[in-house]
Amino acid sequence: MANSEHVDILLQGLEVWNKFRRTRPEIQPDLREADLSGYDFTQMDFSHADLTGADLSDAYLFRANFTEANLTQVNFTEADIIEANMIKANLTKAILIQADLSSTGVIRADLTDADLSHANLTKTSLPWANLTRSKLIKANLYMADLREAILLEADLSEANLQDASVTGTDFTSANLQNTKKLSMDLLGKAKTLYQAQLNSEIREQVEKDYPNLLRQA
Repeated sequence: MANSEHVDILLQGLEVWNKFRRTRPEIQPDLREADLSGYDFTQMDFSHADLTGADLSDAYLFRANFTEANLTQVNFTEADIIEANMIKANLTKAILIQADLSSTGVIRADLTDADLSHANLTKTSLPWANLTRSKLIKANLYMADLREAILLEADLSEANLQDASVTGTDFTSANLQNTKKLSMDLLGKAKTLYQAQLNSEIREQVEKDYPNLLRQA
């Protein structure tokens, strides 16, 4: 359970909370399982905080700082996480259904088993992120940076990958069926498509132009 004192300070607003973070840097905020749904946490400093199991659904998190925060099983459903910082955050099993993460930095974050179905990931930075078994069903990844990300067994069915960067991306056993804007120029830069689920016409084109991608990396 969350530290009630930490929750009280947080709910006093941006100035009070960020002053607390600046003046007490040795304290790791404990916000585990806190009900924070619907609040405006614009530019709040949650770096290194423990928010395991917290409810941040419908929250407004514009430019919030979650650097290296523990966000395991956090509910971010329909949250606005625009231009935020989630570098090296632990988002294992986080629920990000219909969340807006546009232009957010999620570099080297762990999103294993996270649910990003219908999420807006426009221009989101995800290089070196671990998206193993993540759900990206119908997610918008327009111009997203997925360089060297791990998408092992990830489900990208009906996701939009228009102009995304997938240089060195690992799509081993990923579901890429009915993925939108899946061009050969895009796929040709990936690390591997070993055992990936592909539409028949895409697979035939890959076999012709990039057969090495179908082998285990």
